[in-house]
Amino acid sequence: MNRRIIVATATLLAIAGGLAGGLRGAGSATPPAPGTARVSSSGGAKARAAARGARPADTVLARVGREKITRADVQRRLNELPEPYRGNYSTPDGRQQFLDRMVEERVWLLGARKRGVDRRPELRRQLDQAERDLLIRTYVNELMAANPAPADSEAQAFYDAHLTDYRTPATVVLNHILLKSESEARRIKQWAKGREDWKKLVTRYSADTVTRASGGALGTVTREGNFAALGSQPALAESAFALGTVAGPGAIGGPYRSSRGWHVVKVDAVKAEALRPFDQVKSLIVRQLSQSRSQDYYKARLAAEKAALGVAVDSAAMRDFVSQRKTAQELFREGQEAGAPTARITAYRRLLHEYPESEVSPQAQFMVGFIYSEELKNYDEAEKAFHDLLRRYPKSELADSARWMIEHMRTEDAPAMMNVESDSSGRATGAMRRPTDKP
Repeated sequence: MNRRIIVATATLLAIAGGLAGGLRGAGSATPPAPGTARVSSSGGAKARAAARGARPADTVLARVGREKITRADVQRRLNELPEPYRGNYSTPDGRQQFLDRMVEERVWLLGARKRGVDRRPELRRQLDQAERDLLIRTYVNELMAANPAPADSEAQAFYDAHLTDYRTPATVVLNHILLKSESEARRIKQWAKGREDWKKLVTRYSADTVTRASGGALGTVTREGNFAALGSQPALAESAFALGTVAGPGAIGGPYRSSRGWHVVKVDAVKAEALRPFDQVKSLIVRQLSQSRSQDYYKARLAAEKAALGVAVDSAAMRDFVSQRKTAQELFREGQEAGAPTARITAYRRLLHEYPESEVSPQAQFMVGFIYSEELKNYDEAEKAFHDLLRRYPKSELADSARWMIEHMRTEDAPAMMNVESDSSGRATGAMRRPTDKP
């Protein structure tokens, strides 16, 4: 890992921590870091630089050991800050704070290097990963930037080929009065057409408690007839569309029957099916085309890079790698985490089938019997499992526990388990306490 990456990592930490802290108090003096002398102001540095004939950018503002922090270093770091934060350091005190933080950062960085922190294996892996990710992201972004955006003509052609996707369905906006009988509905309809106040009729006669307070408003509905207050009522929707199309907004019709009862309806608005204009959906189409084109462009560039580098995959070795079976310990953990008793038994038996002589096999065999006994209360299957353990693993440290279970599992002497499953080493001595055991 080169030094620039290490410095960049420390820089990010400083900006996120120390420098970001300065944003809250920019313009006010901040004590220097412990053990760090406060550096001189920029005005004094200019005077001394002029006296020595040095260029202002090369002026050394501070030294940390053998390393220098120059005016150019500070200005470069200021320029790297996001624009909204940069203004916080435009005052003399703000610049002083920024320089103090840079000194503090350099002290910690050099201290870490001196003590070999940058040579620790785990940290180097993280730095390698950071460098790898940054290189890949930068290179791929530069390649993808060369992918041209879809032209307007291409978006227009896509629009013309998919017109059905941009059609808006016909809608009708309705109010209703729900009544229990057809005769009552006819009477209310006549009153509504006779200039009776619609809202008063709704409040007094509608059986729909959901819409009664809003003047019977059913909202906007399409021909499919999915009403928020009534559920699916396609026949009612179709009748309302027919009424609105013929008589227009303000029309009162009915009675129409639905699964809820009889409806007198009032049409507020009718909107015919329409096609959304190209200009309205152009940005959406361009995004869709861009995403599709980017995927294709990425795959093409990846294929070209592979061809240029000469990528070769050993198919046999790859198959062997991807199909490698799990270890006995991994299968044992799957048994522990399987959840349901029968699922755990299945997992333990798989382990016993694939690894009959592993160090965790006796444990798996014991757990099969224990789950049958204590969770499923299937003592016959439990006894078979424990006898299998004694037959297959007679020298196992769990053999005594298996014998005790065979003798006592059908009695009231319930065993007190102490996490048999957690010991994947197979050394489970004392994993189960018999009622007669001393604590």
